[in-house]
Formats: sequence, structure tokens, C-alpha cells
Amino acid sequence: MLKSRVITAIIMAAILLGVLFGLSGTTFALVLGLVVLAGAWEWSRLAGLTRVESRLFYVVVITAVGVLCYRYVFPDIWPLLVSVGWWLAIVGLLFYLQLRGGQLQSRAFVLLAGIVVLVPAWYAAVVLHAIDLRRPWLLLSVLMVIWAADIAAYFVGKARGRIRLAPHLSPGKTVEGLFGGLVGVLVVALLLGTVWQLEAAMLLAWMGLCLICGLFSAVGDLFESVIKRQAGAKDSGNLLPGHGGILDRIDSFTAAAPVFALGWLLLKGL
Repeated sequence: MLKSRVITAIIMAAILLGVLFGLSGTTFALVLGLVVLAGAWEWSRLAGLTRVESRLFYVVVITAVGVLCYRYVFPDIWPLLVSVGWWLAIVGLLFYLQLRGGQLQSRAFVLLAGIVVLVPAWYAAVVLHAIDLRRPWLLLSVLMVIWAADIAAYFVGKARGRIRLAPHLSPGKTVEGLFGGLVGVLVVALLLGTVWQLEAAMLLAWMGLCLICGLFSAVGDLFESVIKRQAGAKDSGNLLPGHGGILDRIDSFTAAAPVFALGWLLLKGL
């Protein structure tokens, strides 16, 4: 299992770097879109769709929404605003589900959620790749922040985790792991800000944005955990040996990327 995880991780890292630094514009959007559509296929199964025709139709719907956004909206920020509003509402929903010990009962809601989760995440990545001269470096920095949160949370949670963060939603996550992840985010954000030679005020704003990004990455992870538990699935799929499915790799990104993209655009506008 460990060997397959390592091999898959190396292959994914090589592909990711090739896409980030080797593609641009519409080509980048198309390739990233294929990844998102693979995630949409997995989401359709988690939502309870069983017929191939129904699942394909769902993927087509998400494709259409993405194309319309790219053709008529890009690079406006309103899809990012919608996404951030959505994730703020999801925070409230997660609190409610944790307190009541309930589950999402509506298949229609889960299907709608897939659209609002996946399309803005893709849109945010395309925007981040295009809005700044740093291009891939900026998007790669977002990924580094998310990875820092995930890795630090995992190891701190394993070593020191005592208090369950949301036992009804994801029993394996702990408060200590969450705070460990946020510390990891701050360390990486400080290193990146230092490399970029940001001035003091901008460095503080950058670190604050990364911290918020780290918090929302945890929200994205928790929300997918709710979806998977309701579907009775341990992983979203089995496309990636040792890593589960596409959604298992991008769950944190789906929440963090739109938040980061909107925050970065606002910082640039100050």
C-alpha cells in the first residue's frame, strides 16, 4: 500500500508540475477541466446515481456550467463570491449536522452541491493561473498551503490528537490536528512571503489570507467526509492507487481555492 501511494504521488506531482508550468490559457483550463469532470463522475455516484446515463448527464451539466462561466464570465469575480457564500453556509450546515447527528437527506441537494463545489474550484484555479505574472507560482503556492495544512494536521493529529473535532461527521479528525495544520500553513506562508520579499503589511495580509485558506481547506475536507459517509463510501473512487479517487485529492482545494482567489484579487485591489 505504501509503495503504491508513493509511486502514485510521484506520478501525480510530475503531471501537476507539467500542467502548471507547461500549459496556459484555454489549454490549461481544458486539462484541469478533465480532472474536475472525473471528480464529477465520482460525485454522481456518491449522490446516489447508479445508471450510467444519469451519471453521464450529470457530468454534461457540470461541463456546460463550466463552459458558460469560462465563455461569458471569466475573469469576473462573481463565481468566487457565490462560492465563498456557499462555503460559509456549509460551515453552518456542518455545525448543525454535528450537533444534531444527522445526515443530508436530499439527493437533489447533494447533486446541486457538486456543481457549486466543483465548478467554482476549477474557475478559481484558472483565474489564479492567469491573473498574475507569477502565474503557476501563485497557484502552486495555494497548493503548498493546502498540502501543509493536510500534512501537518495528519501528523499532529496522529501524535497528539485527543479531542475529536467533529465525531459525527469525521471521527478521525481532531482539534489538535486542525491547529497543527494551521501552524503548518503559517510556516509555509511565512517562507513564501519571505521568498517573494513582501513588505511587512503585505506579508501580514498574505499570512492572514493563507490562514483563512487553511481553515476552509478543513471545511472542504469535512464536507466531502459527510458526503462519503452518507453514501457509505470510504473513498470517492479508486482511480488513484493508494489515494482513493480524484475527490479525495481535491476536497480541501475545492473550498480553499475560491476563498484564496477572491482574497488575492481583493488584496491586489487595495
